[in-house]
Amino acid sequence: MPAEDSAEAAAARAAVLAMRRDSGMPVAGAAWVVGPELLQIGETSGVKSSCRRGFPVPADAGLIGKVLTTRRLAAVSDYRAAQQVSHEYDSFVAAEEVRAMAAAPVIVGTTVRAALFVGSRDAVRLGDRVLTAVTEAARDLEQFLATHEHAHRLLSEARAAQNRASPRDTVALEQVHEVHTELLELTATLGEGHLKDRFHEVCCLLESGCCSERVPHGPTPRLSPRELDVLVAVAAGCTNLEISERLEIGLETVKGYLRSVMRKLGGTSTRLEAVTAARRAGLLP
Repeated sequence: MPAEDSAEAAAARAAVLAMRRDSGMPVAGAAWVVGPELLQIGETSGVKSSCRRGFPVPADAGLIGKVLTTRRLAAVSDYRAAQQVSHEYDSFVAAEEVRAMAAAPVIVGTTVRAALFVGSRDAVRLGDRVLTAVTEAARDLEQFLATHEHAHRLLSEARAAQNRASPRDTVALEQVHEVHTELLELTATLGEGHLKDRFHEVCCLLESGCCSERVPHGPTPRLSPRELDVLVAVAAGCTNLEISERLEIGLETVKGYLRSVMRKLGGTSTRLEAVTAARRAGLLP
């Protein structure tokens, strides 16, 4: 199970909080897969006891354990009376007085990494709002975990290539550049919040590996997150209209951000000059 101060745990906490907010349910949490047949409760919100972290949930036990084996979203309107879940490991649910519950697997590649769940202390039928919130939170966490692991793997390969006595492995470094660009583009599509902050942290980690060899001339320009979002889209070849649609902002707003970016990048006058200046400053790979 990830350490409490790890990026994975922080992303799970963000997903749990978003899931609880969007579903309107009073209890939410995440359980990490720690073995082939076992999960452990990790991040929680709205629980009565603060000692739930580490609580074991065997595979196929209860609703949380069920999604580990079925790999599908599952829900019950009254946990105590539900016939489709086992009841030999109900201590967590009973202690929290949870009745209605929904859970979804977090699948990275082909592996179930965790399960997200929400619960109500009333026996109620869970509608689309709840099921959609759980599903979307699971997909967001999947996306973060996959990208985070990919970024770390490529960065490790690039650093290993740098440390070898043989000539620098330009293929590995180019892969880091590519994933850094993809990650910046993905970050630009996320709404403001904890998950976007986590993606920005991974971007910074990659910048330290793929951009560290660049020595900027003078102080590095300070771009706002939105200005950087626009610049990343420009570097990807998007038109102003495409940027407007991607970031869900007005066309004139896009132009305003571009003017600000060009001014901050030394008074560049074209989009190509702006992207080139940003790369020299280490703002883009």
